[in-house]
Amino acid sequence: MRSTEPTKNNIRFGCLLPVPGTPVKKMFKIAKVNEEAGFDSIWVPDHILFIPPGIVPEAWSTLAAVAAETEKAALGTCVSDPHRYHPAVLAQKVATVDQISGGRVILGLGAGEAMNLEPFGIKWKKPVSKLIEFATVIRKLWSGEILNHEGRFWKLKDAFLQINPVKGRVPIYFGANGPRTLRLTGEMADGWLSIPLSPKLYEKHLKLVEEGAEKAGRSLDDIDTGVYLYTSVTEKAEDAYKQIEKIRSQVIPSPELLREAGYDVELPEELQSISYVKALLNSEWVEKFLAFGELIPREAAIEFSIAGTVEDCINKIDEFVKAGVKHFLLLNVGPDPRQVMKAYGEEILPHFKSK
Repeated sequence: MRSTEPTKNNIRFGCLLPVPGTPVKKMFKIAKVNEEAGFDSIWVPDHILFIPPGIVPEAWSTLAAVAAETEKAALGTCVSDPHRYHPAVLAQKVATVDQISGGRVILGLGAGEAMNLEPFGIKWKKPVSKLIEFATVIRKLWSGEILNHEGRFWKLKDAFLQINPVKGRVPIYFGANGPRTLRLTGEMADGWLSIPLSPKLYEKHLKLVEEGAEKAGRSLDDIDTGVYLYTSVTEKAEDAYKQIEKIRSQVIPSPELLREAGYDVELPEELQSISYVKALLNSEWVEKFLAFGELIPREAAIEFSIAGTVEDCINKIDEFVKAGVKHFLLLNVGPDPRQVMKAYGEEILPHFKSK
């Protein structure tokens, strides 16, 4: 059981930079503005391709530049995977950005997504087992030890790095959504990065993280429990809801989640098993997601996001905090992004950071 419940004074707020679609140099300015507004962390997706399509820069180069533009905010990927990198190569990249930032990096890791792998001939087998070995090897390399490793996926002989993280290690957060990876997060990760969920579903999935933690002799106190969510703040709630309605298939990226949340929606056979994890960036998949989005109830998308007036958003954040969220990763979807940022900087963040 949890020994310490999240409170409004110990939660953190992060922002996801607007990838895809935003020119790279503009993202650096956005990152700086977010930090100045009071956000505690800044995140980028680690993708080669992205749905919806647009400009998709390389994650660690982007974070290195963001590190030079910011001073305090933690910097992370949401999320990298163990298939496109050798663990020593990613360990070196992460340690380098950590040195540039003065020890502010978080490595988000997940089991991978088809769009970043299949078009490029990158193998995607036993992804969870690979994730476990990947994280284990990286942590050993960061420790400074000379590593001899005879694993299932990698073999290292007298291997070591000549750059290490500022504090000797970087926190590793798992992007976990299924029962196995949720329990694994509790067993070995420093944090959990959940896809958008309703508060009720978040609390349900968090119990699996807790099970894994207890199995490993840990507790939820040892894990930074996070969730990424779309947010829209307006003077009239209806204007914010309309923004969320436009991106319903991004807010709820699979029929499975919709059903788990209690929405009994009749879907055509070709849409019943679609999943963002399996999606490819082609016209067939894009059309499927657009069709699925049209069938997602408006109230479901609102339940899975933080939208409405300032008061509405504060109340919704409170619901997520009660469900166990300690770290919010927010994607600003307008309709006026500057107004959303102002609302968070002047009203919402101060409400949760006041003592």
